[in-house]
Amino acid sequence: MKITEENWPLLKQHYQNIMKKVRYCTIGTVDERGMPNTTPIGSLILTEKNCGFFYEIFPEYLAKSIDNNPNICLQIINTDTFYWLRSLFAGKFAQPVGFKLLGTAGLKRDAALEEINAFRKYIKPMKSLKGYQILWSDLSYVRDVTFSDYYPINFGKMTKVI
Repeated sequence: MKITEENWPLLKQHYQNIMKKVRYCTIGTVDERGMPNTTPIGSLILTEKNCGFFYEIFPEYLAKSIDNNPNICLQIINTDTFYWLRSLFAGKFAQPVGFKLLGTAGLKRDAALEEINAFRKYIKPMKSLKGYQILWSDLSYVRDVTFSDYYPINFGKMTKVI
C-alpha cells in the first residue's frame, strides 16, 4: 500500500508506540551475493512524510548491503507480552500488531545537531545506566531513509488494519 499524507502520521505514531515497548525494529537488506540479511536497529527516528534516519553505529553487514543495494524493508512488531495477553483474552488486537515499510536508505552522512538531540531525547531514560555511554557515546553518522509503501502485519480476524 502506498504511504500517503493521511496515513503517514498514523504509521509514525504507531511506530513510536511500539518502540516504547520493544525498543528496536528490524531492517532487511540484500548483500552483494543476493543473500538476505536482517539487522536489529534501535535508533530509527521517523520524521516528516515518508522519511527518517538511523544511526549506523554497530551493523557492519547492514552498511555493506546498503552500499551495494539501497533498498530496505523495515519491520516492526509489538512483541510486548502484556499486549499479546490482553489481545488474546479480548479475541482481537486493539492496535495493529505491526507493519513493514519498504523504501531506500541513503549514504552515510554527518548527523545534524537536531538529529543527535532527537535520539538523545529518545534514550534519555537510560542515561544513568552504565551501558548508555558505552553504546551511544558516538552519534556522529546517520543514514536517511525514505519509505514508499507499507504493509500491515496480519494475524487474521484478530487484526485491526491501519
